[in-house]
Amino acid sequence: MNWHLIRAFAERCNAFGIAVPEPIARGLHLVDVADAHAATPAGRVLDLTDDELRDRVTDISIRLHDRDGIGSNRGMAPGVRAVHEALRREVIRDTVPLLEAIIIELQPRFDEAIAPLVDAAQRFGISYDTTSDAVIDQDDGMIAAFRAAKKSWFAVQPIATFRILMSTAFGLEPTGGLSKDFSVLFAAGDNWGQGGKYYLEGKTQSHLDWFALVAGGLRLNGISDVHTKIQNRRARPIAPTVEPDAELIFPEDPFFGPLPSYPS
Repeated sequence: MNWHLIRAFAERCNAFGIAVPEPIARGLHLVDVADAHAATPAGRVLDLTDDELRDRVTDISIRLHDRDGIGSNRGMAPGVRAVHEALRREVIRDTVPLLEAIIIELQPRFDEAIAPLVDAAQRFGISYDTTSDAVIDQDDGMIAAFRAAKKSWFAVQPIATFRILMSTAFGLEPTGGLSKDFSVLFAAGDNWGQGGKYYLEGKTQSHLDWFALVAGGLRLNGISDVHTKIQNRRARPIAPTVEPDAELIFPEDPFFGPLPSYPS
């Protein structure tokens, strides 16, 4: 959760033609204002009035002041850093409630992008390991599906990357940052994992094996959807030790780590 990720999120919004949430737009503007304010004044000195010269001396002195010989404490740096952190917290808190609407807007695009791949997997059994040599002698329908699936794979990647960025930029990682497995963001059912089960060659981010996820269904999940899925999987009743009419006990399983923190 840093300004680099938040700025990247704003850029993704623009790329998808989605309005950048107002808290982010305002926050980025104020961060730039703070950074510019910390810059040492420059320009001709000879043309300054007496008062302007006094202000210039003060401004330069403040910005070049070195406290304790530590670069991070030099001049305006402590104040700018404090403002950055305060703004970051406020932007995250104000933006998270707006993310569901963005995900809903992206869902039809996701469904359209992934549809050819789903069709190829369900109708022809095409998987990530299927090669062109394996389909070259098949009927035209399977060949067309194989080609369409490849295009579909690349078409869905920008959407997947954007959805993952929503989690990482706003502190909503599926397992509280314990794992970099984001398959739960795209699973319609219980077809998701935490240890890279649905990833290729141990890669993370959007290098998911979409074909492997097809079996349980694909969906671009919202924040509440993901939260519910994680809670349901962690809530495991101790069935053998509970009477039929007794209240079930749902212990926390440390394997899954902490639930995501949702700013309120």
